[in-house]
Amino acid sequence: MSMRRSRGMGLVELMVWVAISLLVTTVIGTIYVNSKQITRVNDTLSRLQENGRFVIHLLDRDLRMAGFRGCNGMAVTPVSVLNSTAYQYKYGEGIEGFYGNGGAWQPSLDASISGLSPSPATNTDVVTIRHIDGPGLPLTARMANQTDDLTVAAGSTLAAGDILLVADCTSAAIFSATGFNAGTGVISHAAGGSSPGNTTANLGNAFGTDASVYRLVTRTYYVAPSAKRAGTNSLWAYSVPAYDGQAQPEEMVEGVEKFSLLFGEDLDGDHAANRYVAANGVTTWSNVVSVKPQVLLATVRDNIATSPQPYTFPTTGTPTTPTDKKMRTALSSVIAVRNRVP
Repeated sequence: MSMRRSRGMGLVELMVWVAISLLVTTVIGTIYVNSKQITRVNDTLSRLQENGRFVIHLLDRDLRMAGFRGCNGMAVTPVSVLNSTAYQYKYGEGIEGFYGNGGAWQPSLDASISGLSPSPATNTDVVTIRHIDGPGLPLTARMANQTDDLTVAAGSTLAAGDILLVADCTSAAIFSATGFNAGTGVISHAAGGSSPGNTTANLGNAFGTDASVYRLVTRTYYVAPSAKRAGTNSLWAYSVPAYDGQAQPEEMVEGVEKFSLLFGEDLDGDHAANRYVAANGVTTWSNVVSVKPQVLLATVRDNIATSPQPYTFPTTGTPTTPTDKKMRTALSSVIAVRNRVP
């Protein structure tokens, strides 16, 4: 009987196999780690860009409607019967801005803004926009006289305490709703009422069915430390009244590190901006026909980049090299104030 000699794996072959296995495992691990980091970076940058687009959308939506006065725009000066001239009820000024520099603002922030919690971050701008909130509700009946109640469609989403604008193409009035009957659509506007209330029930005109009623809101945008992610900043909004029922101020967009605005002033009455200046350089806010917001956004997570990434903000400023390894992007837009341009 012949004997076959069986041979196993020798030491040399085993060492070669181990070396090849380690090499393959290392390559696979490296590819996995790199792919995971690339996915993480791409996801973070996508979220950064999405946040930037949302910031511009918010500002665009509100700035376009700043100072809305009805279908005839600036040709109509509303009669205000509000029993307050406090900052939040200055509806004669559609836009007011504040230039942040050196830990202070020019002009000085109103106490209703500087006293917010969280308060605006230093060296960033602040802007207040007064505009309508939502579509208009047409009147369904003519007022019998200038003090008569207004009537809109039953079931409308109004409430007592709303600040309202009633306007047609020739007249407008601003008042506080002292009562609203959702079943009948009747809006009362008696003298007195809860803050701010009305000085009188006389709206200066008996509005007809060619008029509409709009909610008014004063909304201030500013940058402050985030309440959701420690060590980062967010864009905040402070709305008066807050028709959505959310606690005020409200954290809107995370990762907003800085906020700068240039205001386009019409100096010759042709409804086009002759110059763009910071808030401390505006001659009068009624001249502002467009706004150029600039926003610096940063990733909320650190160590996204392999080294500190220099950035320039505002775009005409001096390059800055941060100490962290976050990614940043600066976005800007030019927004026309529709109520002040043809």
